[in-house]
Amino acid sequence: MSDLRKAFWSQIYEIAKKDKDVVVLTGDLGYSFCENFQKDFPDQFINAGCAEQNMVGVAAGLARVGKKPHVYSNAIFLLMRAYEQVRDDIAYPNLDVKLIGANASGFLGFTHNMQGSENCEDLLKNLPNLIMAFSQDEVELQNTMHSTYENKNPTFIQL
Repeated sequence: MSDLRKAFWSQIYEIAKKDKDVVVLTGDLGYSFCENFQKDFPDQFINAGCAEQNMVGVAAGLARVGKKPHVYSNAIFLLMRAYEQVRDDIAYPNLDVKLIGANASGFLGFTHNMQGSENCEDLLKNLPNLIMAFSQDEVELQNTMHSTYENKNPTFIQL
C-alpha cells in the first residue's frame, strides 16, 4: 500500500480552493505535507495540537455552523483517544465531518499502530451514520474524496 498523505493534501488543497467552507484541523502533524495548504488558506487551517478530543469537538461545532471540517491525525489517536467524541459529537448527530486517519500501518512504531484497516473497521463499524473508506492508491483516494465531499455523512478515510 502506498503512502497517501501527500495525495490527500494535494486533493484537499484543490477542494479548499473551490470551497471556502472546507476547514482542515490537524493534531500537530502533517508537516512536510500541509505547509502549502496552511500558507495559502490560513483561515481554513487549524492546528489543534496534541488534543484529539478537543479537535473532534471543534470539528463538530464547525459542522453545526455550516463548515466542512476534515480532521487529520494519526489513525490511532483520532480513533482511540477521541472515540467518545467521534461517537457522540459526530456519528450520532450525523454531522458532515471527515475523519482522515493517517499512518495506520504502524511504520512509526507500536504506539502509532492500528494494525491495518481491519482494526479501524472493527472499532467504527457499530457507529451509526459513519461511512468508512480504505483507499489503496491515489485513484481510489481521489474517488473517495470526491464522493465523500458530495455526501453529508460523517466519514472515516484511512490513508
